[in-house]
Amino acid sequence: MRGTLAELYGEAVAQVVRIQYGGSVTAKNIDELIVQPDIDGALVGGASLKVEEFVPICKAGLKKVTR
Repeated sequence: MRGTLAELYGEAVAQVVRIQYGGSVTAKNIDELIVQPDIDGALVGGASLKVEEFVPICKAGLKKVTR
């Protein structure tokens, strides 16, 4: 997606657009997803309704922000 944005609007625009992963996000897969260079965050659905799922997802997001 970021590559297409760069082609259409230039590299500067592509780098400031935040790309959110919107697939199935769980406590088991968030660590693998959040380290991807072109994933800036995640849209959490059903996992946000279960504290044991949501807390690890939030913590993974905080690690991404503080890097």
